[in-house]
Amino acid sequence: MTKENLILICASLIVTQLVVVHCNEENIDWTTVHEELRKLAGNLRKKCTNEISITEDILEDAELGNFPEGDNKLACYFKCVMDKGGVMKKDGKINYKLLSKMMPAAYRHIGQEMLDECRNISGDDKCTIALNFNKCMFRANPVAYFVI
Repeated sequence: MTKENLILICASLIVTQLVVVHCNEENIDWTTVHEELRKLAGNLRKKCTNEISITEDILEDAELGNFPEGDNKLACYFKCVMDKGGVMKKDGKINYKLLSKMMPAAYRHIGQEMLDECRNISGDDKCTIALNFNKCMFRANPVAYFVI
């Protein structure tokens, strides 16, 4: 298991402690959850931001559902995070089982619903697959969606 995978799993466990386990979606403070996961997975974001030379503005816009057409940087950023996080296999397939395990228990049901909607993602290459997956996750639940 890679160091990044361990970091994401630890992040999930810590965030689980921060969120009330028996709450419904309306009671989850998504901003706090997103910030905590980003802090704990910040190394991935930093590595991929530098590797792809993408700006924070583009990532913040993507979190709001603005996925610019024709700019491959965002697509390759998503691929980078998924690769380094261990959730994209070498053949470009997404490891949904691992993604499910990484989700904090407090909102696993919401995340699982999102994953279930996005299981049939395809694309011509790993960058396109990663972009299409993120677009789908945003459409599935724009409130719970965030960009690492």
